[in-house]
Formats: sequence, structure tokens, C-alpha cells
Amino acid sequence: MRLALWVLMLALGSACFLAWAQDAPVAVSAHRQADRVAIIPIHEPIDRITAYSVKRRMELAIAGGAQALVFDINTPGGEVPAVLEICAAIKASSVPNTVAWINPQAYSGGAIIALACREIVMANEAKMGDALPIRISLTGVDVATHGELRTKQVPPVLAEVVDSARIRGWDEFVVQAIVIDKVELWWIEEIAPESGEPRRLAVNESEFRVLFPGTEPPRGLPAIVGASTEGISGLIPGQNLNKPPVVPQSDTEFRPATPALQDLSPALSGESSAASAPDLDMLAAVSARPVLTAADTGKWRVVRYLTNGSGPIVMSKQELLDYGFGAGTINTDEELLAFFGATEVVRIKPTVSERIVKVLSNMWVRMLLIAVFLLALFIEMVSPGLFVPGLVAVGALLLVMAPAWMLGLAGWWELIAIMSGIVLILVEIFVVPGFGVFGISGLVVLFGGLVMAFVGASGSVFPSSPAGQADLTRSAVMVLLAMVTAGGGMFAVGKYFGSLPILNRLVPPLSYESDGSEIGFVEAMGSSTDLGLLVGSTGAAHTVLRPSGKVEIDGVLYDALSGYGLVDAGTPVRVVRAESWQVVVEPIDDEGESA
Repeated sequence: MRLALWVLMLALGSACFLAWAQDAPVAVSAHRQADRVAIIPIHEPIDRITAYSVKRRMELAIAGGAQALVFDINTPGGEVPAVLEICAAIKASSVPNTVAWINPQAYSGGAIIALACREIVMANEAKMGDALPIRISLTGVDVATHGELRTKQVPPVLAEVVDSARIRGWDEFVVQAIVIDKVELWWIEEIAPESGEPRRLAVNESEFRVLFPGTEPPRGLPAIVGASTEGISGLIPGQNLNKPPVVPQSDTEFRPATPALQDLSPALSGESSAASAPDLDMLAAVSARPVLTAADTGKWRVVRYLTNGSGPIVMSKQELLDYGFGAGTINTDEELLAFFGATEVVRIKPTVSERIVKVLSNMWVRMLLIAVFLLALFIEMVSPGLFVPGLVAVGALLLVMAPAWMLGLAGWWELIAIMSGIVLILVEIFVVPGFGVFGISGLVVLFGGLVMAFVGASGSVFPSSPAGQADLTRSAVMVLLAMVTAGGGMFAVGKYFGSLPILNRLVPPLSYESDGSEIGFVEAMGSSTDLGLLVGSTGAAHTVLRPSGKVEIDGVLYDALSGYGLVDAGTPVRVVRAESWQVVVEPIDDEGESA
């Protein structure tokens, strides 16, 4: 009996202890602990809309009292200026407790954003890396492994990740291997640290030979495989990368992970005109990386061959943990709650309007909108008074301008240019008939305004840069495609509009026989050859010509344009020439002479 009582008491005690243990708070370090955590998802290709949205959500979270910001990253990357904008916002945040959650992929720009955060946590299938800049143009994809693209696109990205490494404590050479190829590294460990855990860091071949004289650097299968096992450009056979280690002249000077990167820094290459001057030579954060010399021989041991430089590296969850980037594994919001010791976790997603604007900023959507704008404008011009095409044209134009206006990247100049082009075309059609200075000027100004509106939401910060020139060229081509598409639509409207069962109801009868019967839309528009038969014919203005209107000739109404100013209704007129779907008339007196 007594034994049974003891067993019962032990079971009850164990149950109480387990219940308490489950409810007891998990010990969390002071720098990480946060009661209120805001999760900001980045689950799409990164562009300026994304940057705008992320910054807005950060401000909203901070204003709401968030004590930690978690960036839930699952993205293939995106535009470099937008990525750098997000990184700057993270580093300047008034909430320093920032965590990147690789959930599960952070490639390219996603990796750069993750490195800007104070800590990185990963889902089980996490992958992070391959931030080599590329440029997508109409001729294909250019990779920044050589030429002007390398000297202009790589330095700002390299400067960003090196700055993050120095601020956050990442290995300064490994982050360079994420951004560019030709970075061959070995992972070494301190043998007898003076205190605490032994230091571990990546070294290049030059440093390896200094630390291990007479020992050939071990190669073979690297621990971290590059984005391409065959190499995007690879190490050039016979290239002499075994140069003496660069001795930094200051704690902030850029320290290239390989001599192949020295040309990206004017201070190291001696080329003061290098395009990278505003980037790598203006690093402000102090490097904590030791300067390795012959005095350090025997103090380090080789752990493994890290990467062969065949391509920018991509790290898995385990590799992120092994090389000092990962702070833990997180797969659910509940695990994230425990990670911070938080009481509340809130997800702040992009708004519907931001999603709509992101769709509208897609270049193919914008091209379609420009085509709709031009086609609707055409229909309104040839059929004044319909209103519906005019409203469609205005709506399409506003949708084209919306992304740039929302981001503050476009002023009124683009709209003024577009409207000026339309006015000049109208002057050519209705005031100074023909196809001369006003018409050509109008088309040029309209084209320029549409191109600048197209560039506004996705263009580069510096128009003279390769990226800026590529954006301008792509925008011009897309506007030309839109014009060609609209031209096809204009032809179809002119040929088939009147026969379509629904659309023809939108078009009021343009012409009537004298007995009141309708003439179809196409017949009313006619062709230059048919209307040319009317040249020299006389009739009367059926409506006031201001300067456009209608005239009646032999009992049939025609669209007409006065070539000589305002003509009152009932005034005798003579056809002086024919245009595409209207005749140009002049007033005459009762004897048939020009008035």
C-alpha cells in the first residue's frame, strides 16, 4: 500500500514538472529577446516596388512597437538598386534586432539582404548565395565576370556585403565568394587561442603559403560548391593569383579575397579613374580580420578546402551553421516565437495596392497598357463624342504612370510631354491638315514621354551607366512594340469595327444616305481612293466645322475638315482634297468661287 502511494506521488510530481517545463520561458540572450516581433515577408523578385513596400512595412512595425524585425526571405533576387535600398534601411533601422529568415531560398539580392541583418536563421531546406550581378537585356543575359559590367556592377554589391561582414561579424572573404567568382579559399582554425573558442576564418592561396610555408595548398572537392560546378568563368588556367598578401594601410581599407579583385579598388590598383571609386574605397566599417604574416606560422591548422572559385558559392543550412552565418533552425512561426522569447508575432504583408502596382510595373503589362492607350486615343480622334474610348485612354495612361508616381520616380514632365504630343497631333489633324512639322513633332514628343514614363518605374538611378542605358533601350523597344501593336489594332478597328455585333453599337452612325439609311463604319471611313473621287465636288456644311464636322454631298454625309477656319452650317463648300477617312473642304460662294 505504501509503495503504491509513493509511486502515485512520483507520477504526479513528474507530470507537474513536465507541465512546468513546457510552460517555463526559454532562456534567450538579452540582445535577442523581444516581446513583440514583426515578420516582413519578401517572397517575390525584388524591385523598387518591393523596396518601397519593405520600408513602409518596417516603419509601420516600428511605429507599432515592434522590438524585433524578421525578414522572411524566399526570393530569386532582383534589381541591385532596390536591394541596396533595403539593406540601407535595415542597417539604419531604429530597431537593431533584425533577423533574416531564409525560408527557404535567398539567392542573389535575397542573400545580400540576409547579410545586412544582425542574425540569420534558416528553414531545413535553406539555400543562400550566388549574388553575382547579371544584366538582362534584349540580346540575352550578361554575367558580371568581365568587362565594363564587372567594373560597374560588382563594386557596389561587393562593398555592401563587406560592410555587412564587418558590422555583423561574418567572414569577410566568404561573403566576397558569394558575390563573385575566382575566389579560392581554405578554412583554417587557430590551434591554441589565448582565450575562449579558437578563431576560424577563410584564407586565400597567398595567405595559405605564408602560414604554411613549403606546403602545397590541398585541393580536390571543395566543401562549398559554386553556383556552377563548371564555373561561370572559372579560374583562368595559368593565371598568377599567388601574389604576396595585400597589407592593408588602414583598418577600413578593402581587403580583396583574391588578387583577381584588386582591380575593383582604385586604392589597390592605382587607377584613380576606376568606376568603383565611390564604393570599395569608401568603406567606413572597421575590419576585424587579422593581418596574417610569417609570425603566425604554426599558430593555425587547415580544416578543409573551402571553395575552388569556379563560381559564386551557395550555402546550405548546415554550411551556414558551420561557417558562422546561421544562428539557428526555424521552420514555423511558433519556433520563431520561442527563438525570441516573444509573446506576440505579427506578419505584415504587402497591401493590395502594392501588389497591383507591382503587376502594373511589369514591362509586358505596361506595353499592353500603352498599346490600349494609343488605340483608344485613335478611336476617340476618328469618332469624336464616343467618350468611352476617351475614358479608356485616360485610364490606361493613368495606369502606365501609376507605378512611377507611387514611388516618387516620375514628375509631371512625362505627363506634360505625352499631352503635348497629343495636342501637336490634334493640331496637325484638325488645324493644319497634312503631315508636317506638327505631326512629326507630336509623334516624337509623345514617344519620348511614353519612354520616360516607362523608364520611371524600373529605370536605373544613373542613366549613363550600363544598367541605365539598357533600361532606356529596353523601354524604347517596348514602346515601339506597343505602337506596332496599337497600329495593328487601328487597322483592325478600321476594317472590322462596324461589323462586330457588340462594338458596333458604341459607334454612332457616321454617315447616312439621303433616305436616312445608315452607312457602315468602314464605308463612312472609306479609303483614300474612294474619297479621292469627291475632290472638286460641291455640297454644304451639314454641321458647323470647328474645323471638323460633317458635310452633305449628293445626299450623303461625310466626315469633313475645314482647311480655312470656322465654317457655319449650311455654307456651300467644295472638296479640295481627300485624306484617310475624311475630306478637306473650303467654303464657296453661290457662284462656286472660293469665298
